[in-house]
Formats: sequence, C-alpha cells, structure tokens
Amino acid sequence: MAYSIGIDLGGTNIVVGLVDESCAVVDRESAKTRAPRSAESLTDSIASCIEKLLARHHLPVKQLQAIGIGVPGVVHPETGELLHATNLFLKNVDFPGLIRARFPEVTVCIANDADCAVFGEYLAGAARNYKSALMLTLGTGVGGGFILENRIFRGATGFGIEPGHMAVETEGTVECSCGQRGCLEVYTTIRGLKRMTREALSGGRASVLRDRVDFAEPSFNARLLFEAAARGDVVANEVLDRFVHYLAIGIRNFVVLYRPHIILLGGGISHAGDVLLKPLRAKVARTTVSGDVLPPPPIECCRLGNDAGVIGAAMLHREGLDMRTPA
Repeated sequence: MAYSIGIDLGGTNIVVGLVDESCAVVDRESAKTRAPRSAESLTDSIASCIEKLLARHHLPVKQLQAIGIGVPGVVHPETGELLHATNLFLKNVDFPGLIRARFPEVTVCIANDADCAVFGEYLAGAARNYKSALMLTLGTGVGGGFILENRIFRGATGFGIEPGHMAVETEGTVECSCGQRGCLEVYTTIRGLKRMTREALSGGRASVLRDRVDFAEPSFNARLLFEAAARGDVVANEVLDRFVHYLAIGIRNFVVLYRPHIILLGGGISHAGDVLLKPLRAKVARTTVSGDVLPPPPIECCRLGNDAGVIGAAMLHREGLDMRTPA
C-alpha cells in the first residue's frame, strides 16, 4: 500500500493526515498553530506530527509518495512560495523547502487550502462522480476553488479564483475586507449574517432572536438564525431570504462563467442543511440563464469535513490523473 501525507495548516490548528492510495485518511495527528510564530517553528510542529504517524504505522520515510501542504494564503504558482497568509502573519515563506529539508527523500507539494479542500471533495467526496466541481466555503469569509477534469483551475496568473470578492451589489455601502464594496463576502458570511440580523431587529420587531443573540459578542452563532427560520420566525426568514438572494446571484455568475457539473457548499454556514439548500436551489433555478434548456447544476453540501483539505493536499502530486472510483 502506498501512502502520502496531507497537511492542513489552518489559523487555529495544524492537521496532518496519513492518506492511502484510495484517498482515505488512515490516521491523523494535530497540533495548535499558535500564530504568530515563525515558519521554522511551524515546520517543527508539522515534522513532529509526520514522524509520529510514520512511527505509529512502522513506515519508513522513503515509502511515502509525497507530502502535500494546504496553506491559507496566496501561493506562487511556479516556486511554491507562500507569498502572504494573513491569519498566519507570514509573508514570502518557502514552506516546501523547509519541509523538504526535514524529509529530503520525499516530493513536497503546496497549494491554497481552499483548492486542496475542493480537490479532496472531487477525489473522494461529494463531487467524485463529476468531471468538474466548484466549491464555496461559507464561514468567516468566502473561499473556494474550481476543479476541471482532475486539475485545480488556477487561471492565467496561477492564483486560482477568489469567489468571495465577486461583486453582487452595485450600490453596496458596506466595505469588504479587500477595500471594495458589494462583494459576495459582505453578505454571505458569519459577519454578513450578524450585520443583517442586527439591521432586521433595529426597528424593535418581535423575534426569538432578540433574546438569543448578543451583538456585543465578537462571534455570531448562525445556527440560532437558521433554527429560528425553520420555526417560522418572520425576522429570521427575512434575513435568510436576503442571504439566499446574494448567494444565488453569486452562484448564477459562477454557473454562467464556469458551467461546473456540481456546486458544493462548505464551511460552517453550510451546516444549516436543507433550511439553506431548499430556498437556495429554488432561487438559483429561477434566476439561472437558460434554466429550462440548460438547468443549473446540483447544489450540495460537502461530505468530508476537515478531511477534504488533508486528502486534497496529500494528492496534489497526482493532480491531472483520474484516481477516482465511483461512489
């Protein structure tokens, strides 16, 4: 049996998985990211996790096919250098070189973490029976990626797609983290839901959310909103309708541009399930160009959870090859 190592380097946790040739995670180790700290220190933690996995399974390093790492930032398409990772407080880091120095016998690959996640879902998850897949991760921001016939779509620059910064509102008043206004990310994130809920409650209208949501807290529990909407709360459903409106615009644009065979939703907000999916599918079907002649692709939630990024990273060395078996 051949194995690879997949690394999901997140802002909070480092997850390292041992992945077999069928794209299954055999075992995993994790460590706290504890950012900010140096790239060398992060590499020490990664190497320690890899060594524990190899020791536990009595595997020599030379038996690994590759080590792949998914990073939350911009990766140079030719050198593999991590150019910028806001959550890690890092710039211009040669992670492949640092890891290769610890494991010189092994091929090392690197990609953006969202690209790794959609690649994992494409190989072993919700998109394994499709020729192409576009994924949107809905959480604190909007990330995502596009896979076409076993390859990560990186575009002319090599930096892939930035779905969160597609304009969906021409007269937007709320500034996005990128400095522009009207971005998809302004409306279809945890922060967007929190802002829209606060606005909807500002007139003193009755809602179960009034006593359940503390707007003074920096976080926002989106589950409370979706639960209230499922129970018929008028304010919650108005916020959900607004959320679905903007997300459907974004999906319509992606369908027109990329014609993916399936669209996947990931991230914390996707856990709402049918409360979100049913109105979203209906809205997309009504607004997509040539709906009857060329219906929109299916919209589904991701299946692999955090394993998607680990699997995708582990299999970066086999990008371009069809490794999938029918579900």
